Amino acid sequence: MDKTHTAEFSQTDSIDLVLRTAQDQFVVSPQEETRLWVKNAEGSFERLCNTRVSLRTASLKSGQLVVMETRSKDGTWPSQQTRAGATKEEEEFHGQPGICGLTNLGNTCFMNSALQCLSNVPQLTEYFLKNRYLDELNFCNPLGMKGEIAEAYADLVKQAWSGRHRSIVPNVFKTKVGHFASQFLGYQQHDSQELLSFLLDGLHEDLNRVKKKEYVEQCDAAGRPDQEVAVEAWQNHKRRNDSVIVDTFHGLFKSTLVCPDCGNVSVTFDPFCYLSVPLPVSHKRVMEVFFVSMDPRRKPEQHRLVVPKKGKISDLCMALAKHTGVSPERMMVADVFSHRFYKIFQLDESLSTILDRDDIFIYEVSGRSSITENTREDVVIPIYLRERTPARDYNSSYYGLMLFGHPLLVSVPRDRLSWDALYHILLYRLSRYVTRPSSDDEDDGDEKDVEGGKNIPKPGNVAGGSSQDPGPEQAGPSSGVASGSRAPTDSSPGPSHWPQRTRRKHLFTLQTVNSNGTSDRSNFNEDTQAQPYIAIDWDPEMKKRYYDEVEAEGYVKHDCVGYVLKKAPVRLQECIELFTTMETLEKENPWYCPNCKQHQLATKKLDLWTLPETLIIHLKRFSYTKFSREKLDTLVEFPIRDLDFSEFVIKPQDESAPELYKYDLIAVSNHYGGLRDGHYTTFACNKDSGQWHYFDDNSVSPVTENQIESKAAYVLFYQRQDVASRLKTKTQPGQSDPPAPPAYDPISESMDVN
Repeated sequence: MDKTHTAEFSQTDSIDLVLRTAQDQFVVSPQEETRLWVKNAEGSFERLCNTRVSLRTASLKSGQLVVMETRSKDGTWPSQQTRAGATKEEEEFHGQPGICGLTNLGNTCFMNSALQCLSNVPQLTEYFLKNRYLDELNFCNPLGMKGEIAEAYADLVKQAWSGRHRSIVPNVFKTKVGHFASQFLGYQQHDSQELLSFLLDGLHEDLNRVKKKEYVEQCDAAGRPDQEVAVEAWQNHKRRNDSVIVDTFHGLFKSTLVCPDCGNVSVTFDPFCYLSVPLPVSHKRVMEVFFVSMDPRRKPEQHRLVVPKKGKISDLCMALAKHTGVSPERMMVADVFSHRFYKIFQLDESLSTILDRDDIFIYEVSGRSSITENTREDVVIPIYLRERTPARDYNSSYYGLMLFGHPLLVSVPRDRLSWDALYHILLYRLSRYVTRPSSDDEDDGDEKDVEGGKNIPKPGNVAGGSSQDPGPEQAGPSSGVASGSRAPTDSSPGPSHWPQRTRRKHLFTLQTVNSNGTSDRSNFNEDTQAQPYIAIDWDPEMKKRYYDEVEAEGYVKHDCVGYVLKKAPVRLQECIELFTTMETLEKENPWYCPNCKQHQLATKKLDLWTLPETLIIHLKRFSYTKFSREKLDTLVEFPIRDLDFSEFVIKPQDESAPELYKYDLIAVSNHYGGLRDGHYTTFACNKDSGQWHYFDDNSVSPVTENQIESKAAYVLFYQRQDVASRLKTKTQPGQSDPPAPPAYDPISESMDVN
């Protein structure tokens, strides 16, 4: 039952005095965590967060009701309990502190993974469990979040480490994060490392012991000894940044920049909170393509080719030539999309323009062929397949046309560029899945209606035009996009001249079309030049009788498809070596040389000077370029124990204390899946039991150490060995903190302020 007491205070007394008085009045131990609420004139309650201010500053008036709330044994606050009531099983649950899942609120596995990793950093968790954060909450920091992120995180830690929950719902924390970082609003998938970066920065500013930051100018070494410059840089950093986050996670870089023109050397020392290390990237790429032979009896072959990542289309053809025996000079490469040529590539184009999801077809053409040069003996003509659909209105002459099947690139001798010759060439190319009509099927109609004598347009000419007409077009469809042409004459096999009964012996008709295959070229501008595309138009009944769709879609897999390009695992030390390797700045990020007075593409080298108690290593698995985005699923081999940084730290070392440079793994954030979708989980070592557990949202299960290393490892948490030894000493018998007072049932208690 609620109790009420009345007490008198001065306007200059602090809120902390009110809190201590309330604890005395209600016989609540100072070790119990309590907080105050004040009832305002509207009848609602408002938190008195900052207990260091006076009653006057807090605008408390005589007679106002102040309510003291005590944290429950399970780490929750009574005012935040949203459930109607816990079951008896839930109330009586007692488990291992820290072995507690987090409910997925909807694509929040990234947040859960980051929280589980951070929760298993021993010294940080002890800092919150022992309430040391209460004296360091910074409510006035303009760069902070008014202490709200720190308090929300403290609530999660206390619940997770109370041993009274199998899993908890982090909805309050999620709301706070979204409030202060709009990029995390809603329920889209995000990056656990990005959330971790925000959380560490937010906790630091909310717990910053520096209440008023002074301006500090960054100083260059200017020839001074590294030791002197490093001490100055760290002192300057601590003048503005001093928190448990700095104590636990911050280290120091040495950054060296060299101007390529004047040779000016700039040395600075900068703090860091985590290392983002690159993974060694393979210079090879695996591409899957389909090879279409000129031999109509052979089905298309699927090939898996290994090519240079920064190679050209010619490299792709050379790789395929090793499998097929066909010369690269007799190959043409095209990107096929939705039954049409999205792009026909030139040999000197970069492979980076081809995405992994693109359907790439490589066609064999005659050695005399060209799609762009009129000087060659053969011409390559792009061929589409279309099917007529029934009339859509009362005008029976109107038909719709729909693309189907795979397009072709067909070599045609220049001296056989006639419609009848092309018809028989295509009939031969399609013979694997198109059946020739028997003599009984053929009609003995008048042959003079067949377009046997007309020439097909050369590159530059159009359907039905005379072969002697000098066409304005010069083929240049490397982009796969054709533009204008002259309108065909009446003898063109266009929509108005589709074969009548007298031409039934022809299974299909031919029509010049645009590069999309969706309209005939009679609608085009005569002034533009383009290679003609030809469409094979099928009547539905003829297609049903003579076209075998199953056979047309068939293909075979070359033996190389079964090969898997094995990615050799890399050691974590290799990634750190890459991180400390000298590099040249990119054009987008030049350095201003104070000597040259202009921006320069300087060389830059980062070295490790001092390392933190807990080292966070972010493996840069996500690669972004202008044309592609990919996730590197390389296996990184990382040690569980004795990760030695002595070879990477350039600060003069204390050889008598090797544990200052050795680290043991305590947590791993994993990412499974690709760029657009994925799932985050955590491996973490419990600070009390030393047992490793696997955290998958609200599910927690024990694991062994040999299960931890995988291709999914994304963010690694390492604890310095001297810190681990110090923490163990504190928890030994006789060294522990005084025992907590007897558990106190949380009730809402209030007192009047006079």
